[in-house]
Amino acid sequence: MDRIVVFLLLILTGCAATPKDKDFEEMIFYVPKDYNNMSSGKIKLNAMIHRAKDKKNRIGLLVVNFGGPGGEAVEHASAMISEKSFPQSIIDRFDILAIDPRGTGKSEFISDLTRCTFNHECDSEKESVGFNISTMKFTQDIDYIRKSLNEDKITFLGYSYGTKIGQLYSFLYPQNIRGVVLDSPTSIEHGNAIEESMTMPFSYERIMYHRLSKSEIELIKNINNKIKEHEIYTTKDGYKIDQDNFDKLLATIISTNDDDWSNIKPSLISFLKTEIFYDYIVKIQEIESSDSNDSSDSNDSSDSNDSSDSNDSSDSSLAAAIASASTRSINCSDENKPLLDSEIENSLPLFERKSSLLGSLAYNAYYNMCLGWKAKRDPLPYISKVNNRVPILIIGGKLDSVTPYEEAIKVDKMYLGNKKLVTVNNIVSHGFSFSYADAYVDYITEKYLLNPNSIIDNT
Repeated sequence: MDRIVVFLLLILTGCAATPKDKDFEEMIFYVPKDYNNMSSGKIKLNAMIHRAKDKKNRIGLLVVNFGGPGGEAVEHASAMISEKSFPQSIIDRFDILAIDPRGTGKSEFISDLTRCTFNHECDSEKESVGFNISTMKFTQDIDYIRKSLNEDKITFLGYSYGTKIGQLYSFLYPQNIRGVVLDSPTSIEHGNAIEESMTMPFSYERIMYHRLSKSEIELIKNINNKIKEHEIYTTKDGYKIDQDNFDKLLATIISTNDDDWSNIKPSLISFLKTEIFYDYIVKIQEIESSDSNDSSDSNDSSDSNDSSDSNDSSDSSLAAAIASASTRSINCSDENKPLLDSEIENSLPLFERKSSLLGSLAYNAYYNMCLGWKAKRDPLPYISKVNNRVPILIIGGKLDSVTPYEEAIKVDKMYLGNKKLVTVNNIVSHGFSFSYADAYVDYITEKYLLNPNSIIDNT
């Protein structure tokens, strides 16, 4: 799970400083460390609130979370507001609140995760931190902050893992909800990381059949069969491809953005037809180099040197490792049906039953998430149904490579009250609202936020 989740974090989090705007307020909230033990003291959460510009027509408080787990919120929300990714109507009529969850951004426990990551000691450290940065505790934090701001209700906009927070909040505090948007959701019903990842092969297959023809997929299946039979597949130009390298090739097909895919596809098709691998390798290296240069250009000044480039790379690697430690800590602490290590290690056949071609890719990405976890957990409650009092807006992508569409369907079935599921077709993406991915989704989300009781047609 680390590789995919960290990749998502790098997409969803930004590096923009909080803008100089009179409507921006940087805030620190002190919340209970443990809501079941109020004598445990308080901890610090970093936050930002952007006040509604149209004070007379202010609707209320909009809480945003961009997922992860392990993703900060303050810098990303600040960037979205400054760059006007949010519609003007939302900026005008809501106080927009972003809170760095525990273990992220500038909030409590980030120093613990940073230290253990730098010292390569997170196998032990993350377990002591995990209990304190769980999804349950951060959801309780949100309601504690709501009360401290004297708000009767909140409107919640969550992406990816952030939709778990939205689901849990709507279950625990239904009376305090004005509206909830769950964009690219993952269901809170799953009891462990393996169970949660079991729908991934379905998503991978949909993307593959979207991007390749049936005949091209048959060629990929032939290579897969050769690797399963001989462990190594040797191309005509001498490259030896084992299961790990083959999974990396499959991941390129599944996870690459549309622009890069259009550049990669011709060389991949040529390889499948000729079994000459070199041109494909060169194209991958070109794209990786271009992505690296783009990142360097955006971060470096004109007088940057090799040393600063090295530091940027080091900082980026450390940030990704910290996010990974946070991700694992939260996911494993959240489990309410944890598996034995032997059950985790022997789960590959379960993935391969979902897809003989792509099952191992999903398994290798997720199986070690909570392998060996022995620390105290703060498990999520068992939730199968939610009697929601207000309409819930759910947005799922048929070609979402991070949270499969099956998750959106599952979340839709969980809510017994009024809800709307909007389906995004033919876009390989993740996190749709106000991301320029789909104009209709932006319209629907804006309309809902302004009035959750408005009639929204399913698409």
